[in-house]
Formats: sequence, C-alpha cells, structure tokens
Amino acid sequence: MKSMKIYRYMLTVALVSFGVAAALTSCSSDDDPFFTATENDAPRILNTDIPEWSKGEPGTLMSIERTTNFTFDVVTTPKRYTTVTWWLDGEKIFEGDSIDMPLLAGDHLLKIVATTTKGLSTSRTTKLIVRPLDTDPALASDAKSRWLTVGETKTIACTNTTGVTKVFVGTKEATNVSFNNDKLTFDVPTMDEGEYMVSIEDATGMRYGCNWFTVSNDAYVDPGVKETVLWEGDMDINWGDANVFISAEKMSDVPVGATVRLIYEMIDAEYHALRVTNQDWSKDIVPQVDGFDAYTSPYEFTYTADHKAIADEKGMLITGFGYKLTKVIIVEGVAPAETTLWEGSTEINWGDANVFVSVDDMAAVPVGATIHLYHEMIDAEYHALRVTNQDWSKDIVPQVDGFDAYTSPYEFTYTADHKAIADEKGMLVTGFGYKLTKVTFTE
Repeated sequence: MKSMKIYRYMLTVALVSFGVAAALTSCSSDDDPFFTATENDAPRILNTDIPEWSKGEPGTLMSIERTTNFTFDVVTTPKRYTTVTWWLDGEKIFEGDSIDMPLLAGDHLLKIVATTTKGLSTSRTTKLIVRPLDTDPALASDAKSRWLTVGETKTIACTNTTGVTKVFVGTKEATNVSFNNDKLTFDVPTMDEGEYMVSIEDATGMRYGCNWFTVSNDAYVDPGVKETVLWEGDMDINWGDANVFISAEKMSDVPVGATVRLIYEMIDAEYHALRVTNQDWSKDIVPQVDGFDAYTSPYEFTYTADHKAIADEKGMLITGFGYKLTKVIIVEGVAPAETTLWEGSTEINWGDANVFVSVDDMAAVPVGATIHLYHEMIDAEYHALRVTNQDWSKDIVPQVDGFDAYTSPYEFTYTADHKAIADEKGMLVTGFGYKLTKVTFTE
C-alpha cells in the first residue's frame, strides 16, 4: 500500500507540472518575445544588429550596392499589437516587419518606427549607404556644384550618361532641364532651405540617386574665402553731397592683399564716375574712373600696402557720380578648415601598431576632400606607408616604399572608390618606420 501511495503522489506532481508547463507554453509563442506584454505596454525594438550612435551621429546599418535590395527584419514586442513603418530621408517607404526593396544610391538616413494599437511608439535611427555602380551617371561632388540657390539656373558636370530628361530635388521636379557636352542644366525649384537628395532620370526612364545637395536662398560662398561687410545701405553717390565713408578704425582690420568689392547699381545721370579717396580727398586709393557705366557690378580692386597706408590714416571715402552704392565687402583668401579624424602618437609597425579610423568617422569625409597624414620619421631599416581597410582586403593608398622621401603631411584626394571602401570597413593607416600624429581632412 505504501508503494501505491508514493506512485499516486509522483503521478500527481507530474500532472501538475505538466499543467503548469502547458499553461506557460500556451501563453507564449515565437511571435511574441515577451509573452507578458499586452497592447497597453510600450513597444520595444529588440534587434541587437542595429548599431548604436557615436559622437552624436547614428551608426551605419549596412553598405550595399544599388543593384542589391535592402533586406532587413525587425523584431518587436508586443508583436501582435505593433505596426512597423520605415522612413527613408523623412519619407515613408514601407510598412511591415520585413523589408525587401531596391533603393536609389545615396547615403540615407533610415528611421524604423514601431507603433502599438494604443498609439505608443518607439524608433531607431541609423544610416544606410547604397553605393552607385562605377558605370552609373554621376554629378560633380565638389561643394560649389552641390549648392543649389532657389530660383536660379544651375549647371553641373555629369558623367557616364548621354542624356538626362528629369531632375528631382527631394520630391520636387526641376524645370527647364537640358543636357549638353556632359553638362546638366536646370532651374532650381522653389522650396524650403535644407539638405535634399537629388536624383536624375535618363531617356530610358531609369532613375539614379546622386546623393545630397544643399538648397539655399543665398549664393554659394567658397569656404576658402572670407567675406567681411564693411558697409551696407542704399546711397545715390553724388560727389560731396552724397558719398560713403569708412573710418580709419574699420579699415585698420583690412589686410594687404585683400580684394575690395563695391556692389552697386547704375542710375540715370548725365555721366557716371567712380573715385575712391581718403577723408579729406588728399590721396586717392582709386583715381577717378570716368565712363563708369561701362563697368559691371561688382567693381573690385586689390588692396595694396600704399592703399593701407592711406586708409589707416584717414579712412576710405567712396565717391563719384551716377551710381547707387549698396555694399562694400572685403574678400580674403583663407586656408580651408581641417577636421581631425584621429590624433595621437603611434609608431607605425604593420599589424603590431597602426591607426584605425572607424566607418562612422569616415562617413563624414566627402568625395573630393583631401586627407592629410601628419607624421614623423623614426630610425628604422626601411620606411613604408599603406592605407587600407580594417581587414586589409582593399587598399585606399597602395604601399608606398621609400616613405622617408616624403614630407609631412602626406596628402591624397579622397575619391568615390576610396569612400566605398572606407564607408564599408573603415580606414587603416599602417606601414613601418614612422610615427603618425594626426589624421585630418579638408573639403
């Protein structure tokens, strides 16, 4: 009897255990990672393969060629109550847990949003790089080419194509599109200022992404040029009755070699003349220019040491007759600003000691930039430089032997091919026989 009671007890425990397990199994499923979550709970995106942000910038989710579909699966909770939407550069492109679609080439900003039936939401933002093919049509990548002034006609170099029929700035289609001699011309549409993805369409209807452009109401200003406004107004110049005077104190800041730029409009008058002198008209900076209506605005002259001696003593007076002066600008050439990618002191020794600049940091370097490698030579049996990627599979700068013959900094132009390599696997500076102290770039 005793053995029978033990058997009945064990059977009861087994059945109870089975019931608990069954209850747990019935409440959970592969579709709902947290089976206790309900539609009243806040949603979560559970993916661990979406990169974290670094230095205030989102990480790069992946880098693919434009002929490869963008495919990705998002895992959320509570799954049965959550809808996932996908936003590319601010536009909704898809709804669902799994995306599989082609995208235009470009460096995109991807936002994945999970929203529950109760209106609760969360999101993850990341970068997505879609690389163009080497044979794809491409627009010039320098900063001036990629500056679009609202309402003006833009002409930009375009390669790898025999024609362009349509141009899109963001979602807006440009007008008056023409293509001749590898130059694309179009009128910039009226739109808000900002950064926009530009795409073009050829005669076959094939559309190509051309990456980001700046849209502004202002004209482009070369970053290697500093402009300082000395005076601005609306003055009908009429010799002693109406002229513009800039004090000696203000002129003391103008360096020798700068360009003085006078912005003006012609007005109806019996004649037109310009003269730039000092406060008491005793010494001329620009002697009288008669027939001034034959000149186009702006009138410019180089500010010499003799000019500076005059103006630093008694200022600069702009006078004459028959024109309206609206602005006086000083234009100086300045060295382009350098952005530091890495700084330290590493004696480069192949795999034992090198410098790696991450994918996220290299993503900020535009095509056409100049990379500067600051270095010092050290005693060694030989000296060599190599710039490659993280796994040494693709070179940005193939091995340079006899590197001791080069002066610091070593510089090279960052091409589209370089960017495709570094945006995928970063940039590694290696070699032998030198100390690397800084890696920078200028645009």
